[in-house]
Amino acid sequence: MDIHRRSSCRLLAGVLVAGSLTAGCAHAASRGGAQPAPAAPAAVQLAPVFDMAPLPVTTGQLAQYILTPAGQVSGMLLADGTQVFFSHDLGEELPAIARPGEQVTVNGLKGISQPIVRAYAVNGPRGRRIADVHPPVSATAPVDSPSIGPDVPVDGTILAPLYDMQGKVQGVIMRDHSVVYVGEKNAARLGAWLRPGATLHAIGTGVTGDHGTAINAREIGPDVNQAIHIEPTDAPPPGAFPGSAGYDVIPGGSSGE
Repeated sequence: MDIHRRSSCRLLAGVLVAGSLTAGCAHAASRGGAQPAPAAPAAVQLAPVFDMAPLPVTTGQLAQYILTPAGQVSGMLLADGTQVFFSHDLGEELPAIARPGEQVTVNGLKGISQPIVRAYAVNGPRGRRIADVHPPVSATAPVDSPSIGPDVPVDGTILAPLYDMQGKVQGVIMRDHSVVYVGEKNAARLGAWLRPGATLHAIGTGVTGDHGTAINAREIGPDVNQAIHIEPTDAPPPGAFPGSAGYDVIPGGSSGE
């Protein structure tokens, strides 16, 4: 009888120990699975190096974005005709803080004789602000243009000349908000066709979408019947003529400079 009782007690003790071990393992696994994954480190927000407050302030209603023929936002046109230009980084961020029809405040250098502003900081209508972290040394920026792509036609009435950040005319802004680039030399040569209020037909590679239309014109004229061919602003320089010594030389190749 004692032997039977001792065996039963040992069996019961073994079951209890096994159950305790199983529960302990399950509890440890449960605790391990419930632990949250470590949070990703927050992105470091760089503060501007320069104080923008002393810069002249321009306030107005955003009428439209100014696009490059590649679809990048390079500036904005205000309702009073002021053209605001800024760096590539600010251009990427602008649509997130301000849309056409909204008020913006700009800290930037104003043109002396042209209605242009080189912006270094922009405040949107909902309290958001974007600013250059490192203002570029040079204010000049080449037109970023696709060398190939679908032709985009533009027809309508010219609203204003399109300036660059040096105040030179490089194309036109149309009343339908399309932007037509022709380059500084073509703009000087075709000035009579590029007056505000004149009708214009142009065709070239570019983009058309939610942010607007912009092309690098290849053909331009008062209408389609008077259109002439022009060299696009991104056209490569002319090479050597066929049969000449340099005709087969590839610039930058092993046989040429």
